[in-house]
Amino acid sequence: MVQVRAPLPVRRDRVADRRRHPVPGRTVSAHEAVLRLQREAGNRAVTRLLGGAGHAGRRLVQRAPENPPVTTLTPSGTLTPAQWTTAYRAAVAKPTVAAYEALFRDIAVTAGMRQLPGFDLTTIPVSDGKTAKPGLNLTLEPAETGHTAWVDRNGTFGVRLRPTRKQPPDVGIAILLGPLALDADKGLSLRTVRHEMVHAWHKVKVLEAVRGWQASRAKVGLDAWLETQVERGTMTDLDLALVSKGAQDAVSDTEVLAYVEGFSQDFHRRAPTMAAATFSFFELLGVVETRKVFPWSNADPAVRREALARLRDYRATLGPDHQRLWKEWLDRERGKTVKNQPGRTEFLTALAAFVV
Repeated sequence: MVQVRAPLPVRRDRVADRRRHPVPGRTVSAHEAVLRLQREAGNRAVTRLLGGAGHAGRRLVQRAPENPPVTTLTPSGTLTPAQWTTAYRAAVAKPTVAAYEALFRDIAVTAGMRQLPGFDLTTIPVSDGKTAKPGLNLTLEPAETGHTAWVDRNGTFGVRLRPTRKQPPDVGIAILLGPLALDADKGLSLRTVRHEMVHAWHKVKVLEAVRGWQASRAKVGLDAWLETQVERGTMTDLDLALVSKGAQDAVSDTEVLAYVEGFSQDFHRRAPTMAAATFSFFELLGVVETRKVFPWSNADPAVRREALARLRDYRATLGPDHQRLWKEWLDRERGKTVKNQPGRTEFLTALAAFVV
């Protein structure tokens, strides 16, 4: 989760599915489909077709996911699942920085963290929870899972961004992971790491946008400039929500997508029983509430749409037993009377449209 002390998969452009009058027996590529649409309808009409429903001129089709798919649990140079389990048990039995650093580096590489700017993983500094360095940090605090925050040049973890028109952002992005982020099962150790990586990618997006705003020398504020980028089609409504709220250090929008990512990395790796999937469903309910923050209730509509699209796409990858279990869990949760959780009913009702 982000520092409040307290899986853009953004939907892929499926223009090939919208192609018109394909030649029988020939597969038309997405690129060819776009060219054909341009010839037949003109650029402006293509923009509307690719954007789908929404405000005129606004680009709603999203881009690639924040995190690349995990295609293997054993990328080059990392531990096999059996080696991981042995190393994990040794670290739990005798916690040392060296033991945990090896585990955190291994799972970070497996999760694809090296693709984050500034996260080369050569060294993983130890944090006291108040200070950190840009990139991945670790702590041996037994109750710590993970946090992501801005860090200033003095190493203060959890500072505010405070963007201005002229002063370049003088912050870095730090992820802090603790022992509770890990599991004896290597695959089940991806949940928290990938959750925090979503927060980090959103912060990267914020920094890029702030720098673009400053470089443009626009005489309007950041939010107004972001709106112009959406109208021009260089940003999406999802970008607008994540950057605008992220620049203010608001957490609801990024938490929604981070909890969706955590769930989507975890549920299918567990046995399809209610007992085995407890942590997966706990992660999913983080979309509703986490440390007195109510992400779904406060999230932008574009973020809600994206979260549901990701969950719907994820469900389609599951086998029948996991699909059945998810439906069983959802029916049980919808039958509960839970007070003081704004957005819970709305979120569960939205899930029920495709978790069937």
